[in-house]
Amino acid sequence: MLRFCADVRMINNSGIGVYIRQYIRHILASAKYDVTLLGRRPDLDKHFGEYTNWQFIEADFPIYSVQEQLRLPLMVPSCDVFWSPHYNIPLLPVRARRHLATVPDVFHLAYYHTLSAAQKVYAKVVANAAVRKPNLVSTISDYSKKEIIELTGATAEKIRVIHLGIDQNLFRPITDTEQQRSVKERYQLPDRYVLFVGNVKPNKNLSSLVEAFAMLIDEIDSLDLLIVGKKEGFITADSSLFHRIESNTALARRVHFTGYVETADLPVLYSMAHLFAFPSLYEGFGFPPLEAMACGCPVVASHVTSIPEICGDAVQYVDPMDTRNIADGLRAVATDSTLRSRLVSAGDQQYRQYNWNDSAVAFTNLIESLA
Repeated sequence: MLRFCADVRMINNSGIGVYIRQYIRHILASAKYDVTLLGRRPDLDKHFGEYTNWQFIEADFPIYSVQEQLRLPLMVPSCDVFWSPHYNIPLLPVRARRHLATVPDVFHLAYYHTLSAAQKVYAKVVANAAVRKPNLVSTISDYSKKEIIELTGATAEKIRVIHLGIDQNLFRPITDTEQQRSVKERYQLPDRYVLFVGNVKPNKNLSSLVEAFAMLIDEIDSLDLLIVGKKEGFITADSSLFHRIESNTALARRVHFTGYVETADLPVLYSMAHLFAFPSLYEGFGFPPLEAMACGCPVVASHVTSIPEICGDAVQYVDPMDTRNIADGLRAVATDSTLRSRLVSAGDQQYRQYNWNDSAVAFTNLIESLA
């Protein structure tokens, strides 16, 4: 039986945690591996408690820390394959016969100029090691593979692309009026809204979306902007954006924040949205546009990085650096019923290409070929 060990300390993260959970569940369900997981026992019980065919090693030290580099290499047991699901791989030798790392993107190298001096040193050392030390590297899009090669000098033969998936049982059109009414009341939703799902990292480009929306306020008076997340967190991350919203009476009235949203409620928010906006500057993959498509919501998205690769012809593309162009895209999808219908129909085909079973099978095939 193949002895497999994985560092799953990032299991609760919004992006990396999703594929950790999906891949490990698939591996456990197959019952083909001797599995050891490094992480916090409560997290492992929460996500994998239904399975009994795994053992664990308590690893509760911080991500990206000196402790991580000193303690993690000593904890990895003797095994056939060790998986690092992010670029914070152990720099010192481990007892695994083979090492697989997943590097979803190289955002920190692409946005190197935005980092502090300490962050620059860490990003350079660890990101470059992450593509050189492991026996194989997986990534999540052809775009990310190209970026990794360009910014680290890695060889193409060492990097394998495995597209991610979305939960197609969870993300689907929700038409039940009682369920919609309940969610609308709970989050105090406006009647018609442009939906934004994301965080306030610079690459998500929320400030440009707000500026573009401001251009449409007088023109489309029945459409609001709904931002999923806690208002306080967004204020802390970008106080200038919130000054812009609060200092404009019309914006303050028409821009809404949901607060924390339960995962089970997200499909309802997508299904009720008039359109979904994704003006991101940088994505290795990008779950939200596919989630919106799966819920029957038309999408406006950036024409940069991996987004065209993942979304195909199923979105209205805009230039994320041009707020006027973003506004034009929002206007077109908000007002043109023929365009909306085309996007919804194309989206219904596009999202079906990305399912977790296919992704997990490709991942386990990679493990077995490596072992």
